Amino acid sequence: MSLPNLLEIRLLPPMAIGRLGASDDPMDNYDVIVPDARRLGWREVKPALTLHVDVASGGISGKSIPNKLSFKDAKGFIRPLSPFLEVWVRFQEQPELVPLTLHHLTERGLKPSDIRWSVHVANHKAFRRTANAADKIECRIPEITDHQRHPLPGQCENFIKGATIPFGFVQYIQPTDAFPEIRFRFTPASGYVYAPEGSEPKSFHAEVYRKDGPWAGWPDPGGPLSTMPGGIYYGGDTGKSRGFLDDACDGIIDVELAVNGTKLSSYARVMAGPPAFAPDSFPIRRIFDELEMAMNGPQSDGGTNQDVQDIVRRAFESIRLMNTTVMNGNQVIGHGSNMTSQDSNDVNRYFAPIMAPSTVDNLAVQAIHEYVFAALESEVPPWFAQTFRRFNEIGDLTDTGRRRMPAMMRGADGRYLALTRRQLDIIRMASGLISLEQPAPTRATPPLP
Repeated sequence: MSLPNLLEIRLLPPMAIGRLGASDDPMDNYDVIVPDARRLGWREVKPALTLHVDVASGGISGKSIPNKLSFKDAKGFIRPLSPFLEVWVRFQEQPELVPLTLHHLTERGLKPSDIRWSVHVANHKAFRRTANAADKIECRIPEITDHQRHPLPGQCENFIKGATIPFGFVQYIQPTDAFPEIRFRFTPASGYVYAPEGSEPKSFHAEVYRKDGPWAGWPDPGGPLSTMPGGIYYGGDTGKSRGFLDDACDGIIDVELAVNGTKLSSYARVMAGPPAFAPDSFPIRRIFDELEMAMNGPQSDGGTNQDVQDIVRRAFESIRLMNTTVMNGNQVIGHGSNMTSQDSNDVNRYFAPIMAPSTVDNLAVQAIHEYVFAALESEVPPWFAQTFRRFNEIGDLTDTGRRRMPAMMRGADGRYLALTRRQLDIIRMASGLISLEQPAPTRATPPLP
């Protein structure tokens, strides 16, 4: 009996986000669930099935569900989140994708070493600002067929001779009879800061950059190269870059497999970000929201009450992490970093609180969100639909414009945060509105805080 032809391979997930950490022990797997969908309580961080990798052999030594979760090891180092990528395949006359296994390879006369991996990761933060190609920090590993752990040394022309920034590790997991799936693991870097030679004070991990390189002393010129927000790099009193760098990276992992003279290939994107210091809370606007709109467009297929509840829940979780009194412009610590200061510094608007100070106590703001959520639970159409900020209103600095939801938060462009157009369309459809300019069909009166 002939075997079905292997038609395509896919590397899944197509995008994986690792989290920086200096511990040698990667973070256990966990789920974040809503224990009671009827309440705006804390999400539950629940241990989940975890694969344990023997780094020396490259194989999986076992699996378990941890009794408890710890985001730091015994030495106090943060445990990195190290995602797996899996190869999935589609066979002839079998439209569904299935995991590629050692058994699939063996019965076709193939070996795990016939699968070839390549890695290209980089940190272009300095290059993005200086526009000097010699400031690109990159690492390329053209071919991996073994199961050793491969370091990712980031190299740069403007580095001190021999210096690198470690971007972490990758490892092709050795498939076995017990764990036959074809997997590849990305372990991000430690989360350290690196500096130019001769830097003071010595509050960094190592000196790597030339003291006369363009990133050391780079002045923000404004315009398309300007960084938003401006303080995202270490500039000191003058605003000029001190030349500091970090070990975060992003890039592409490719996989190839030749079958019957045909080369099949796929790729996935990986990236490293900061640790999840609030793993039980989700932001109101996530990367997923951006990707969903990019894939499916700004108009939703239909907004449900549950969809709006999810947005309100994430809004509640966002403000729960904020000192809303200070973010509203309370001057007890000076102007600080908040939108009232941004308005004053960027466009010379008179420094004034966004909301009436008596209404933005954190418990009062949480109470308003709880009231809104309770109304949604009663399946009342969202009366607050018109209060959300539209994408073309982020620069509206009138009193009304600044108070639109989400209030007191900043987007990546340095102006007021707005939901994606698709999120707004979900709220519009759940409200039964033709447009967000139309009066709501049913409107409840919120309680006074």
